[in-house]
Amino acid sequence: MKAIFLKRMIMPLAVIVLGIVGAFTTTAMSSDKALTNVQGYRFISQADPCHADAQCSNVSSANICTSSGGSQLKGKAAPNAPCDVPLYKIPN
Repeated sequence: MKAIFLKRMIMPLAVIVLGIVGAFTTTAMSSDKALTNVQGYRFISQADPCHADAQCSNVSSANICTSSGGSQLKGKAAPNAPCDVPLYKIPN
C-alpha cells in the first residue's frame, strides 16, 4: 500500500521541484543582465563633468565604451560620485 502511494507521488513531486528550480534559474538569469548594463557618462566641461551619454557594460573586456563622437565613457560608483569607473562595450 505504501509502495503504491509513493510511486504515485514521485512524478508530481518531481514536476513541482523542476518548476521551482526553473523559476529561480530564470529570475537569476534576468537579474545578471541588469547588473551588467550601466549608464555611461562623458566629460563636457568643469560645469558638466558627467554628461549622460549611452549604455555600457561594467564587465571587463578589450572594447572600451565610447560615445558616437569617440569620447571614452566612464561610470559612477555611486549616484553622487565622480565619473571615474572604466566601462566597456555591451557584448552582442
